[in-house]
Amino acid sequence: MIYGKLSLEDWRNISVEGEVPESSFENHNLRLFFYGTLYNRDVLQANFDDTNAKLVASIYLQNGESGFSHLDGSFTIVFYSKEQCGIVRDHHGTHFPIYYAKSGEFATSLTFFSEHFGIPCQLDKSSLSCFLQSGLMRKSHSAFHDIFRLEAGQIAITNNKHISCISPFLYEINPSLEKRSDVELYSQQYGELHVKAIRRRIGDSQRVGILLSGGYDSGANLAALRSIYDGEINSYSVGFKGDNWTELPLARIMSKAFGTRHHEYEIDGTEINALPKIVDYLGEPFVEGGLMVNYCAMRMIGEDKPEVILGGDGSDQYFGTSGREVALHYLAARTGMRPIMKGVYGLLDRDAFDKDGKLFRIHFHLDKILNILDGDRFGFPNFRMRELLKYPKDFQLTSRIKPDIGSFERLYAQHGLFSDIETVINHVILYKASRMAQMFGNNLTFPYMDLTLYHFLQELPVQLKCKGESVLDIARGRGTAKYLLKHHYKSLLPEAITSKKKQGGFAPMPLFFRDSVQRARLKEFILSSAIVDEFLNKDAVERFLTKYDREALQEGSWFWYRQNCALQYFNMLTLAVWWEQFVEKKEVKF
Repeated sequence: MIYGKLSLEDWRNISVEGEVPESSFENHNLRLFFYGTLYNRDVLQANFDDTNAKLVASIYLQNGESGFSHLDGSFTIVFYSKEQCGIVRDHHGTHFPIYYAKSGEFATSLTFFSEHFGIPCQLDKSSLSCFLQSGLMRKSHSAFHDIFRLEAGQIAITNNKHISCISPFLYEINPSLEKRSDVELYSQQYGELHVKAIRRRIGDSQRVGILLSGGYDSGANLAALRSIYDGEINSYSVGFKGDNWTELPLARIMSKAFGTRHHEYEIDGTEINALPKIVDYLGEPFVEGGLMVNYCAMRMIGEDKPEVILGGDGSDQYFGTSGREVALHYLAARTGMRPIMKGVYGLLDRDAFDKDGKLFRIHFHLDKILNILDGDRFGFPNFRMRELLKYPKDFQLTSRIKPDIGSFERLYAQHGLFSDIETVINHVILYKASRMAQMFGNNLTFPYMDLTLYHFLQELPVQLKCKGESVLDIARGRGTAKYLLKHHYKSLLPEAITSKKKQGGFAPMPLFFRDSVQRARLKEFILSSAIVDEFLNKDAVERFLTKYDREALQEGSWFWYRQNCALQYFNMLTLAVWWEQFVEKKEVKF
C-alpha cells in the first residue's frame, strides 16, 4: 500500500506514505520515490552503485516524461519538482494498481479514499454495468465516481491546475510489409533476445520457478532458461478434474525433458469458495476465465518459494491473436459484406436466439469478427443487460474505434494495439497473474514482456507473426500464429509438444457450477444480496439463474455456449460478492 497527494505546495517536504520505497533520490530540482524493480539496468548503462531511483531521476531530468518509456520493469514511481509532479506505472501495470482523485490524492487501494482521505465514494453504476457485460470495468474508471484508475504505462501528472494522463510508451500502427524475410536471421535474433530477457529477470537467483502449461510459450521459457541456468527449477502446473483436453501430461513431458521438480494441482470446482477472498484482495470486480487458475497456481507454491518465477503470459498477444477473425473482418469490409453481416448480427442479438444452437454460434462468431478491436467479451449481451439492470439508463454502450482496413497488415497491427495489448495484456492477463502473485507474496515475472522484445516484435514483418499463403488462406484458418517463436523453438522442444494440435488452454468455467448443492447455495446468496434490490432487477436475475440450473447438466451443448453462460454467472456472482463486501461492508463466506 502506498498513498499520498500530487501537489506542488511544499514539494520539497511532501511525503509518500505506506510502504517504504525500494530507493529514493533528492536534489535541488527533484524528489523521486521508486517502488518495485528494473530489469533493463544493463540497457540503461547503470553503474553498479546507481540506485534505481537515481538512475530513473537522471533519465527524467535529461528527457522529461518521455524518458520513462525507456524503463523496463515492474514499478511505481512518484516524483515531485517545482514545475510538476506525477505518478508513473510500468508499461504493462504489473506493479501496484493506482487510483487517483482530481484533487490530487492517490492510493493503491480504492477504499482508502473514503476511509483515509474522507472523499465520498458514490457508485459509478455505468462502470459496474460495463463489468457485467465484459468482466472489466470501464477504461480509466473505477467502481466509484470521481475516483479514476491510472492505466498501465501512463503518468498522472499535474502542475497544480489539473491532473492529466499521458502515455510515454508510444505504439505506432506502421507494420512492416517486408515479404522476403530472412527467417533464420530473425529467428536467431529472437532467441537471443528471449534468453537475455530471462537472464535479466533471474539475475543471480539460486532457485527459479516456472509456470508450465505444456504449450509452446511456457516450454520455450523453460528451454531458454535451461540453456543459461543449471540449478534447481521448480515447475508448477494446474489442470482440471475430468477435463479431456488437460495439458498436464504435456507439462510432465516438459518437466522430464528439462529436469525440473514438478508440482501439480487439479481444480475440481470447490475453489469457487475462495472467490470472496480474491474479490476482497483485488478491491474491484474482475472476472476472467483464468483467474482461478492463477489463484490455484500461486497458492500451490506455498511458503517454499523460489526467488523468482517465470510466467509465459503475453507471448500470444505480442505476436498478435485472432488472425482468422482479423482476416475475415478485412475481407468482409473490402468486399462490401460487412453491412450484411451487421444486419444478421442485429437480428440474432435478442432473447429468442440466446440458447445453444447454430444461430447462437453464428451470432458468437459474428460478434468476434465485427467487433474485432474490442477483445474477447464474455458477459451479458446488450439486450440482456437492459433486462438485468433495475435502471436500464445505467447501461451505456461503449464507443468503438473505427477499424483500419487499408490493408490486412494495418488491421492486424491495430488489433494488436487496442485488443491484444491495451485490453488483454494490460487489463486482463497480466493484471490477474501479477495480482494473484502479490496475494501470495510470489515474485512472478514475464520474460515475453521484455521491452527489447517488444520493440523487436513491433518491427517484425507481419508474415512472421501470423503466417499464411494469403489473407484468404488465413481467413480459412490455415494461418500459423506465433510463427517465428514456433520456428525457433520447434527443434528445441519435445516432439509431443510441437506436434500436438492446441486443444486446451481454456479454463472450463462450468466446472465451478456443476455441483447442484453448491449452485443452490450461490443462487441463494445472489438473490439475497442487496445488489438485487438496489442495482439489479430481481425477476431477471432469477430467470437467468433458473435457466442456468435447467441447462447446467446438458454436457452435449457447444463448449463456448456453456463457457459464456458460466462466465455470465461468474460476473454476476463476483459483482454480488463485491457489493456485499465494499458497499454493504459485510463479511462474505460461501
